[in-house]
Amino acid sequence: MLTPKLLKVAETKTFSFDIRHEKAAYFDNPWHYHPEFELTLVTSSRGIRFVGDSVEQFEEDDLVLLGSNLPHYWRNDEEYYKKQSMQYAEAYILRFRSDLIKKMILDTPETIKISQMFTNSSRGIWFTKTVARRVHALFIKILHVQGTERIIGFLELMHLLSMATDGRTLSTKSFTGTHLQVHSDRIDTVLKYINNNLQENVSLELIAAHVNMNATAFCRYIKKQTNKTFVQLLNDIRIANACRLLLDGKHNIAEISYQCGFKNATHFNYIFKKLTGYNPSGYREKWNKKK
Repeated sequence: MLTPKLLKVAETKTFSFDIRHEKAAYFDNPWHYHPEFELTLVTSSRGIRFVGDSVEQFEEDDLVLLGSNLPHYWRNDEEYYKKQSMQYAEAYILRFRSDLIKKMILDTPETIKISQMFTNSSRGIWFTKTVARRVHALFIKILHVQGTERIIGFLELMHLLSMATDGRTLSTKSFTGTHLQVHSDRIDTVLKYINNNLQENVSLELIAAHVNMNATAFCRYIKKQTNKTFVQLLNDIRIANACRLLLDGKHNIAEISYQCGFKNATHFNYIFKKLTGYNPSGYREKWNKKK
């Protein structure tokens, strides 16, 4: 996951917060962080989402609230980067500074739930698709109003999120702020290599050499920046891909195991259950019932 970049969000004197609708072939922001809070709603595309030391799949209606200076990265599946791809990535993004929250929200007893939500956002908060669809409508509303109506829409959005009872935090408590460095990162190279070689034996020595590091230094750097060993990071990415393939329903479990780089079905089942709490067939059955 390596060193994130500091992203400077353009300031404006016209509005108290930055809200935008983005649509492109793929999401192109690297592994980065910024002092602003961020609410991101993905309305189209899929891939792997990195928040702190959390690694999960994402798809449409993926809604996440990010605290100040929390590193994050949405990397689309490899098909989105192909020149002839008909796929596209779309998202609504809201960014706002902590001083706005203090002025408008945190100093009043009526907004204690919102205050608690922002405290929890230091680890990232994922919201359900039901909440995401309601938020989508509010994003559109806020984008098309001015003045007081814009502030009211913002407060309505914060209230909706704070009342959600089925969200969950993403990054672990042990993820620290040692990642905050401004120099160039290698995350895109590392993730592209892993995703392009999922079926292969992705060895530590090969990937370390690929990013011009020796194996020992690479291991230390990965651990420092992601709170994971290289093997843990690799397994997280493989299982995130396996989850998506299971939900697609186009492949049997043995095929998925092989496509994601597990040569042994027993090992695949063990790692899958360790990371998700389900065996592969149970995971597929659970989520198919929710569709």
